[in-house]
Amino acid sequence: MTHAEDFDPTLHRYADGEMTQDEMRTFEARMEANPALAARVAEVMALNEALNMAVPSPQATYFAKMISNISPDISPRSAWPRRAVAAVALLGIGLALGYWGGVTRSAGQGGVPESQLLASASAAHMLYTAEVLHPVDVSGDERDHLKTWLTKRLGAEVRIPTLTQEGFSLVGGRLLPAPYGAAAQFMYETESGQRVTLYLTPTVQMAVTSLKFNTHDGLTAVSWQDPHWHYVLVGAASRSEMEHLAKRVHGDVI
Repeated sequence: MTHAEDFDPTLHRYADGEMTQDEMRTFEARMEANPALAARVAEVMALNEALNMAVPSPQATYFAKMISNISPDISPRSAWPRRAVAAVALLGIGLALGYWGGVTRSAGQGGVPESQLLASASAAHMLYTAEVLHPVDVSGDERDHLKTWLTKRLGAEVRIPTLTQEGFSLVGGRLLPAPYGAAAQFMYETESGQRVTLYLTPTVQMAVTSLKFNTHDGLTAVSWQDPHWHYVLVGAASRSEMEHLAKRVHGDVI
């Protein structure tokens, strides 16, 4: 179950630099009084900085100071700034190792080896499906806000598939760094707690590919591409179950 601060729209307005100076001061006062909120924003800011790789914004400078003042004996609940950095590091490790090693270069984003996209999607799946308090940036209860936000950040209309007939409800979604640019991750969950994630990132190659299956460490990844997006569906399920879910997703987004 996630905290209310995960769904606070002002959190993303602050992280995206859309506040006035007065609004920033008010919000920063809230964060100083609420370590959980400050930690949550720090995670979003870390991912934003990884995506943008630009000159640090005033917000990033503020967080650099805030994080530098965190005590070494920080409690586990307040460790999100470190975990945000760990999230970015884990994605980088996945890309460097390329542990979906048998996959060849294909019609991925801008000619990116498909192994990199699979590694990114898998690393993000392993990191966030294990989370109890913060599995997503925006809850599935705010589906319209989630779609609008990710459409703006990824630069193309994002469609959020529905998997309720397959027994999976939408937990929510988040913004992620991709090998070149940004990606979205949607998380789905059954009543028994089984989770699958859908990773999608824009592609510049106007191609359509069939479903491709890869397995590693108990995970099955199904990847495919349409003229606008490259998709990777990841879950700890059989090939037949993942194929069924992938076909449902494919039919819901075309």
